[in-house]
Amino acid sequence: MTSVLVIHERSDICDLMCPVIETAGHSCVAAPSCADALHALKTDAHDIVILDIDITDSPEQAIAAIASAGCRPDILIISNGSDPGTLERAIRAGAWDVLCTPFTHDELMQAINRCLFHRRARNGKLANGKFRRDSILGGSSCLERCLENIATVAQTNASVLILGETGTGKELFANAIHDNSPRAEGSFIVVDCTNIPRTLAESLLFGHERGSFTGAADSRDGLFKQADGGTIFLDEIGDLDLDVQKSLLRVLQERKFRPLSSKREITSDFRLVAATNRDLEAMVRQGEFRKDLYHRLRNRVIQLPPLRKRKEDILPIANFHIQQICEELSCPEKEISYELHHALTLYDWPGNVRELINTLHAAVHNGFAEARLYPQHLPLDIRARVLPKRNGKAAADGYFIPGPCACAFGEAHCQPPAPAAPATDPAATAGPRTADGIRCTSYAHRPVSEAQAFAAPEDDPAGPLPPGPAAAFTCAEVGFGPTAGPRFSLPLPEVETEDGLLPLKAVRELAMQELEAVYLRQLIERSGGNFQRALTISGLSRARLYDLLSKHSMSISGS
Repeated sequence: MTSVLVIHERSDICDLMCPVIETAGHSCVAAPSCADALHALKTDAHDIVILDIDITDSPEQAIAAIASAGCRPDILIISNGSDPGTLERAIRAGAWDVLCTPFTHDELMQAINRCLFHRRARNGKLANGKFRRDSILGGSSCLERCLENIATVAQTNASVLILGETGTGKELFANAIHDNSPRAEGSFIVVDCTNIPRTLAESLLFGHERGSFTGAADSRDGLFKQADGGTIFLDEIGDLDLDVQKSLLRVLQERKFRPLSSKREITSDFRLVAATNRDLEAMVRQGEFRKDLYHRLRNRVIQLPPLRKRKEDILPIANFHIQQICEELSCPEKEISYELHHALTLYDWPGNVRELINTLHAAVHNGFAEARLYPQHLPLDIRARVLPKRNGKAAADGYFIPGPCACAFGEAHCQPPAPAAPATDPAATAGPRTADGIRCTSYAHRPVSEAQAFAAPEDDPAGPLPPGPAAAFTCAEVGFGPTAGPRFSLPLPEVETEDGLLPLKAVRELAMQELEAVYLRQLIERSGGNFQRALTISGLSRARLYDLLSKHSMSISGS
């Protein structure tokens, strides 16, 4: 049964549409806003989403967010049609079709049925397990959409234009089109258009007869003839010379060409796949690319996502290539630590997958003698960019600023410092100090308020705190004993944002780091320094416990 989700702020409109959809045998639910719809898509799978585009101020972002849901729904747009520019951007963002109001029940069902037919046909190839993807690794939603498009286009003979940034793997996707097509048994000819000399282009592409130019001792078939019955891949076609572009027009139209000095034309049954990292539309406007050739190329266009938009694919890609690299170097296979994986996701990868692979080569060489790879094995320029982000702490006036208590069991379990008793000597009431000069205070069991957690240093009767290590949180009711630790009374740092406040995510990350540190100290004490007992108590895997101990510069005897 097909599931349809209607997003409309007016309940009366939803009450009209849902019964019509359900009468056709589909299930239908309604959501009053995009936020509610995204929440619903996290728990329930829907095949089609019908979105009233006029209820959102950011239609492109809303469509992109809905399309990236795990169930990858197709999106139908409802609009009054008053802004054609908005509708055009919605289609470019991934909408399947547009229904302009008013529309009839039949028009609504026709749009849904057409969408379902396309969806089933597109998913059929992937669903039966016959789709070959070889070295295309990952399972992100945007990657899966590309693979669905490839599975569909591979069954046709239409020319395909693959667009994507450098390093996104355009040749891999072109090869996947060939391998999943009826031409898979034929040749796959790769032509690097950046390296074709203008004077030899026609000879290389179309062939030549013996004696047609100096040095032509024998007749030779061109690359288009070699691709007969298979696929020819023109990589970086945006770099092709304008004169060479002109010579391609008739070849692509008629599948016929004449080799140099030949008296007859040759026919070749080839399939064309082209790729570029350049903006061909802009090049056409600037006169740098032929408009007629551009229209012949773009029968089907596939846009490859950059790696920064599918970071969940970084780990499978890294695991695969590290295994390959270790085999090439004849060294034992190496593990990717949690910290290294985290660091890899913090980098934007302007060179995409190609840059990631080159970075992994460097990491394996830097950690050649070690069994596990850490961020310190990355090249220096990447380390310098990701390590400050990985730290997750913001500095102000020489202090590392803590976040609020991140106890997963609620504030009621946290033990804030007891009020300081009045005294004339601040040192007498401040409590014991650590070797670093940090004041330690025993915690009483009562909730802590936001004002207490982020009180300014001058409000502390014991005076401001000097710099020192991060604080320890104590949570008695989750297995932590009463632990004295340095007290936080620092203000939130001044940051360059509209409200001068750190994002909640950064504060939460910082607080979780402090909670991890407290837990590990307790774990080392309770396990008596026995690593196996620490594994049993914590329920962690050996690799994960190693990573956490390394992260917080701790160790357990025998580890």
